Amino acid sequence: MNERVTTITMDIVESIRDVLRKHDVTFAEYRAGFMHLVKTQGAGEIPLLVDVFFNSTIVEIENRGRKGSKAAIQGPYFVPDAPHVNGELAIEDSAKDLPKMVMRGKITAQDDTPVAGAVIDVWHSTPQGTYSGIEKHGDLDKKYYRGKISTDANGRYECKSILPVAYQIPNKGPTGMLLEEYMGGHSWRPAHIHYWVQADGKRDLISQAYFEGGEHIEDDCCNGGGTDFMVPEKYEGDVRVMEVDFVLDEAVASLEAAE
Repeated sequence: MNERVTTITMDIVESIRDVLRKHDVTFAEYRAGFMHLVKTQGAGEIPLLVDVFFNSTIVEIENRGRKGSKAAIQGPYFVPDAPHVNGELAIEDSAKDLPKMVMRGKITAQDDTPVAGAVIDVWHSTPQGTYSGIEKHGDLDKKYYRGKISTDANGRYECKSILPVAYQIPNKGPTGMLLEEYMGGHSWRPAHIHYWVQADGKRDLISQAYFEGGEHIEDDCCNGGGTDFMVPEKYEGDVRVMEVDFVLDEAVASLEAAE
């Protein structure tokens, strides 16, 4: 028996019970919600539903203990074995003429010393708002629009790609229905870049970067972080510059996941 699991589970249950009592939820309303969860499970969207509403809360909790750069949500489209790249992400031939960007910055420790040899997974959407290497998004090879880059002796990194786009999370199923039809909201995410920074002796950092001037930065359907992660608009010629520096915390012992 895991006492922490028991305590958290019962606190969640009691919180839900309190909400039901507060709003005098009827049996018909309860069954309607129950059946919506059944539909969500049948559509394979339970992970999506949980991430939309709760991933950002876990990030908020984790950030309380961070002294360096703050973390952001990871999202469901990370691929662990993306290829190492040297200065440029692979781009489909059909996208070669689309607007370009360069991702660059510096990674340092809390004492401002550069972190050499850090590995950064970067990934972003295709021009169609999907992700490579994700079965439900088609058969686009995972080598496109994602990769691992490393920092040099001065802790710096640089990598070229094309601009990602804003997109809707899957919205034709129960999760989209809940957000759009029942709650009157939307299912859009702003254009963004994902980062996962790892270095020996340092705490992993998962983050994102939004584009100044982009839509849905302050009303991201997944509560991704808002303007705190927005990068000021800057160009070098016709190339959008995304200058993002990261300060890494020292590694800390982590709680073992409950089995």
